[in-house]
Amino acid sequence: MAEFNRRLLLSCIASQTLSVTARAGDLQFEDITFASGVATTHSSSGYSNSNYTGGGAVGDFNNDGLQDIFVISGGNGGVLDKLFINNGDGTFTDQAAAWGITAQHKGKGASVSDFNRDGWLDIYETSAGPSSGGATPGHHKLYRNNGDGTFTNVAAAAGVNFTHPSTQDGWGSGWGDYDLDGDLDLFVAGSSSGNNGSKIFRNNGDETFTNMTQAIGFFSGTPVSMFAFTPRFLDMDGDWYPEMLLTADFGTSRYFRNNGDGSFTDITFQSGMGQEENGMGGTVGDYDGDGVIDRYVTSIDNDSFWTGNKLYLNLGDHQFDEVAADLGVDDGGYGWGALSVDFNHDGLVDLAETNGGIGGQYTNEQSYLWIQNELGTFDEVAIQAGMMHFGYGRGMVNFDLENDGDQDVLIFANNQPITLYRNNLSGPDTHWLRVFLVAAGEPSVPARGYGAKVTVTTDGESELRVITSGDNFLSHSELSAHFGLGTADVIDELRVDWPNGERTILTDIAADRTITVAYIPGAFGDLDTDGDVDGFDFEALLDCMTGPGGIPVTQTCQAADGDLDMDIDFADVARMQTTFTGSP
Repeated sequence: MAEFNRRLLLSCIASQTLSVTARAGDLQFEDITFASGVATTHSSSGYSNSNYTGGGAVGDFNNDGLQDIFVISGGNGGVLDKLFINNGDGTFTDQAAAWGITAQHKGKGASVSDFNRDGWLDIYETSAGPSSGGATPGHHKLYRNNGDGTFTNVAAAAGVNFTHPSTQDGWGSGWGDYDLDGDLDLFVAGSSSGNNGSKIFRNNGDETFTNMTQAIGFFSGTPVSMFAFTPRFLDMDGDWYPEMLLTADFGTSRYFRNNGDGSFTDITFQSGMGQEENGMGGTVGDYDGDGVIDRYVTSIDNDSFWTGNKLYLNLGDHQFDEVAADLGVDDGGYGWGALSVDFNHDGLVDLAETNGGIGGQYTNEQSYLWIQNELGTFDEVAIQAGMMHFGYGRGMVNFDLENDGDQDVLIFANNQPITLYRNNLSGPDTHWLRVFLVAAGEPSVPARGYGAKVTVTTDGESELRVITSGDNFLSHSELSAHFGLGTADVIDELRVDWPNGERTILTDIAADRTITVAYIPGAFGDLDTDGDVDGFDFEALLDCMTGPGGIPVTQTCQAADGDLDMDIDFADVARMQTTFTGSP
């Protein structure tokens, strides 16, 4: 009854407008593309739907506590992909060549994972094949992070370099543990007839994968050929087995329930999903604050026959209520990538969407930024907030480029420059918490906690985030759980529900910092993620004991603060001793 009353209220007030000033602070974005050193231009041609491309990913690829940027070039004219390593001062340096990213190919989309559980983030990149005159043949890339400042493309050896005999196919990709064995599996979205381009690969645990698509009859109950773009593994019913949310064009988006036995069932129409006519991108978040994850999908808005973006509120038991128009987030023009972030730190999840058609009415249409207000509807404030993007936007990602607490935005455009917007949120009531997870010593949980649900409670109010490796549209955001806390400077309870059913609870956590929560028991103390807690880990902890100057921002040192008191001291040494497994 309470949920029904909420929806009735939202439908009645959807036409009202509120002040667009963030109640937790003043929100303003600044274009720092050139100042940060990431200025580069996407260029693509010569393959099917090349005007749809433009993407990339962010991740801490060198484990220094700073997010780096991978940018897909598109492959036209022999231009190579970029790997911008974060210098820690608000600038980046392209080190793609030094890291071994030198293939000349027609790149399309990217996702990030630690697929081999070695503690280093890897990159999967879909491709339309080698570029004209390219010296390196190939298709999709799986860049294994060697942990020494280099990548090696192991896609062929791993069995994930092709998803279709045509080198044209393959769009977005996403990672998730669909069989709950602790290894990250891979889904690649494609657009070939008969769904021959979309594939689900099971991780064998030895840096190889098995194509399970036909063996489990993944598409056996799907009568249409999908033009699939954007996949995401995510548990939507609380049983920890992740569903597959697949966004696709021409009315073919699908929702696949995970049956828990290694198979999936298409329940799109029974669930209320799949109502978008031209699904492109997608994102997820708890938009109504009821403790379950909802879904937002971008599409095309046209008053004559296209009905725009869709927002599906999760009612439980695989039932969803589509409310985008009621909440004011349906008209996004020609929508592509999308983000779910609390940009202004008021505790409410906001939405962003990048835009841009190929000619016609959508040329030079702005990207959108919808800030959720206290009534539960959204106010569009992109121009006022400084996010003035009018290009052919495609992918977009959120990440904290300076570790200052607020989430910044990078927009990838088709055959145009990328744009990096720094979030300059200001004001007294803009507290926050940013959480990363590690579970290297626990084989039943993916190494970075993929699939885990993180909940913070302050003053009796709770916020839910999930760690999910999903596609926004050919792009992948940072792997954190980010919370805006408004006036609260202390978190009463931080709860991590791990996908193996275990739970970690921490209390009285100071706000305004980035923390790393390790899986307990067994994982704390394994700072070098080799599966043992030994003398090498003690040495690493001692190196992090810097005194009152603060904890170094590296992932190792963040994980060494086992009691989360913002000080690495002998209490942490004592705690490490309880999990000691090797020789000192």
